[in-house]
Amino acid sequence: MRRGRGRATVVRVDNDRCELYGICVAEAPEVFRLSDNRLRHGRRIDPADETAAAAAARNCPMQAIRLRESAR
Repeated sequence: MRRGRGRATVVRVDNDRCELYGICVAEAPEVFRLSDNRLRHGRRIDPADETAAAAAARNCPMQAIRLRESAR
């Protein structure tokens, strides 16, 4: 995901859809973690972690992860 100037990548997780398979954690451990039977994540993604976060979203079997660009 390429960001424009002054933009950030934001992650959204639908925890109602998430089945806690942990594929996202394996793909992007800097962004995602499993805790208390819930997927935890940072809201804004560090630019260095964008590729891994995109792979996590793409490989989520429940399609519970969405990335979008947002103003900083």
